[in-house]
Amino acid sequence: MQDNFNIVLTATLKAFSALCEREGLRWFIAFGSAIGAVRHGGIIPWDDDIDVYMPREDFQRLLALEDPSGYEILHYSRSSQPLPYTYAKFCDANSTIWEQRKYPCLIGVFIDIFPLDQVPAEEASSIRKHYTKLLVAYKRGIRRSSFGRWCHASLHDKLATVQDLLYFRPVRRRSLERLAALDADVASIKGDKYILYDNIYGDAKVVYDKALFEGEPVMADFEDMKVPLPSGNDALLTQIYGDYMTPPPEDKRVSGHHQYYIDTTRRLTMAEVKKLLK
Repeated sequence: MQDNFNIVLTATLKAFSALCEREGLRWFIAFGSAIGAVRHGGIIPWDDDIDVYMPREDFQRLLALEDPSGYEILHYSRSSQPLPYTYAKFCDANSTIWEQRKYPCLIGVFIDIFPLDQVPAEEASSIRKHYTKLLVAYKRGIRRSSFGRWCHASLHDKLATVQDLLYFRPVRRRSLERLAALDADVASIKGDKYILYDNIYGDAKVVYDKALFEGEPVMADFEDMKVPLPSGNDALLTQIYGDYMTPPPEDKRVSGHHQYYIDTTRRLTMAEVKKLLK
């Protein structure tokens, strides 16, 4: 299963790379995928995803494109499904993934595309804090639970679910409108730093010197293709991970992602997936 998943995942990255080359879009391999490129020459053996950075102006151009044959560009602004993120995904259209049970949306084998926004250094933390507040409100409005899971949840989680139902869910459309308006606003800001707003890391790991991305990218081997690394990739990975060239202990070599359901061979509907999971 893992081997077949990696084959589809690598093919998806190739299709994304070809699309970007054809359209003249800039992008850089990111996070653990960048470690994989420099330390393993491809996907980290115990990893199961691929991340890329894309400057906001290129990101906006990507979202304006039609889906290429066999693939789809997934973003909240162009999706009929309630997606719990504001970055984009480039997905294989002939596979099925249900990422997290609490968010009932189906996508394909994907790569994550994080927009690099500009921000003044002194405003980075406050703007990101406001962004996160709106994002969390929206996500709480679309997440789901079942009575069975609720019965076995902690008191804290039970109260949170009730709050979701009574407060966040009724205003989820308004929450998305507010989030989308802020997302458009931050896209127009200029500053001396790059920042990722929608990301699990703290500010110290997602606010970068713009100089790290200036100049020609460094091309690196990744499986059977070449991928662009930021010109300041070593400093960037050191900022995020510290000593990134030393692999973790064997007992820590596990993926941080746990997909709820995966089928790498076909795209299913939610009804079909739920039937298979019964």
